[in-house]
Amino acid sequence: MTTSLILSLLAAAAWSADAPAPAKSGCISCHAAVKKGSFAHGPVGVSMCAVCHKDEKPAQDPVKHHTFKLTKDQPELCLSCHDAMRGELAAVKVSHQAIDSGGCTACHSPHSSDQRFFLKGDTMDKTCSACHEPKTKAAVVHKPVKSSCVLCHDPHGSANAKLLKTPAGELCFSCHAKMRKELARKQVHAPVKAGCTACHDPHSAAKENLLKSDGRKDLCVGCHKQIADRIKAAKRPHAAIGKAGCVACHTPHASDHGPLLKEAMPKVCLACHTDLKDEMASAFLHGPAKLGECTACHDPHGADNPNILRIFFPEGFYNPYKDGLYALCFNCHEKDIAKDERTKSLTNFRNGDENLHYLHVHSQKGRSCKACHQVHGGKQEKHVRENVPFGSWMLPITFKRTAHGGTCNVGCHNPKAYDRAKPAANR
Repeated sequence: MTTSLILSLLAAAAWSADAPAPAKSGCISCHAAVKKGSFAHGPVGVSMCAVCHKDEKPAQDPVKHHTFKLTKDQPELCLSCHDAMRGELAAVKVSHQAIDSGGCTACHSPHSSDQRFFLKGDTMDKTCSACHEPKTKAAVVHKPVKSSCVLCHDPHGSANAKLLKTPAGELCFSCHAKMRKELARKQVHAPVKAGCTACHDPHSAAKENLLKSDGRKDLCVGCHKQIADRIKAAKRPHAAIGKAGCVACHTPHASDHGPLLKEAMPKVCLACHTDLKDEMASAFLHGPAKLGECTACHDPHGADNPNILRIFFPEGFYNPYKDGLYALCFNCHEKDIAKDERTKSLTNFRNGDENLHYLHVHSQKGRSCKACHQVHGGKQEKHVRENVPFGSWMLPITFKRTAHGGTCNVGCHNPKAYDRAKPAANR
């Protein structure tokens, strides 16, 4: 004896004393279609139509025939047998509108079905899409959606919005357990705090990872509009963005580094700029490089200047000295460092009061800052270069610092010395 048959018989036995007796007129002889499904509702399986329908005599007019009135209204009729559901429905805070408007038979066939739980549709998705827009049309379908809507939603009612079985964030973690650990990091992306569905479609999407739009850049700039404008307007775009988008440098969920960088600077930058690894490992680093602040000089989203510099700096090695040309350096360093030929305060690079910065940049062939200094770092103090290009030659520079000055042995000129306290006599 099947479980459904046992339940039907018990339900019939428990029916109130004034309930109509089971039909004896052979309803199924005319209404055979009610049993055509693979799964039969218990009362239908044993031809006990009168458990749910009033036993009415046929009308005189054959067209009108039976009215098929129920012995009780829904959902009370269904709860007469499915008593455990009574407490569940009473506890819900968010009810399923289909039950409110159409009762249990809005989704379930009361007689038989080819689907488990007597669903009306051929599949769970088709049953739900009778009211809701189909959720499996897009190219990428969430695996639970392929299986069953009830993996995430309670079809009868819930304490949570959207009839979710648990609050949205916790629901996602029930499968995506690794993400819970990731979100324990120091910096959490604001949309993630608001909920996964800020960026992901929980049902299906045209993009991978169920993203609502292209996750490399388009999705991000939907919120970060100022950065979007900067990227669009930049004459010198950052190649990493063009190649891999925002996720080339940032993690979309959470990070231990601000602003959501995959690694701290400069490590994240050196992942692409491998040619700078040796220079960035130098003993004497330029201040911003030492602090790991690549963005002090470079704009990571794009700029109008060469090397995506925030402020213009000439690309050429030899350039005349004039106001505004080296504004990038003077954003931190004393802007008048090479203004006066004689000084005792503008710079420590002087022989007595002779300003050696002035001497170098105001010579016949003006030299830019990078003629003597490595912009990121060098093996000599003051991040002085080891060599300087001159045509196809690389002229060596040997710099040694002393208590009040230093010595410079360079291919540009004879060995020189300088001393702020006791001026050196150079030839």
